[in-house]
Amino acid sequence: MGQQEIHWRAKEYVFHKKSVDWYWYFGLVVVCLIAFSIYVDNILFAFVVGIGAFTMILNATKIPDTVNYTATSRGIKTGKIQYPYSTLDSFWLNIPKEESGEKILLLRSQKISMPMIVIPLGDADIDELHGFLLNFLEEKESSLPLGQIFMNLIGF
Repeated sequence: MGQQEIHWRAKEYVFHKKSVDWYWYFGLVVVCLIAFSIYVDNILFAFVVGIGAFTMILNATKIPDTVNYTATSRGIKTGKIQYPYSTLDSFWLNIPKEESGEKILLLRSQKISMPMIVIPLGDADIDELHGFLLNFLEEKESSLPLGQIFMNLIGF
């Protein structure tokens, strides 16, 4: 009889250490956006940019927690969130060629609000997880969502 569950631990997201220069560039972009919005007489946009910048700075300095992940016969569980297989279309294990790259599990969801779920693999046994997921989902090549690629590019 096959394994009933697969457990692994990983950080909830990849943390990119930011230099002092990164904060200066970020601040410069925020000041330029606020100045432009005031110039075009759009105070509401200036307010939204300010609140957004404050929120992004809080998230930029937050160290990710280590999360327990579980693949069961009912779905994938990330901490307290359950993704049932009935709401998922396919999976793809994204294993980078370089050692420094982050191994991730991409789940294509049927939900319009969250079409792609990105789960870090941390210390997971990739071959074991691959074989297990094939019992429940179709394997279909996928790539990172554009928003995730952009956030990685700017260091988030």
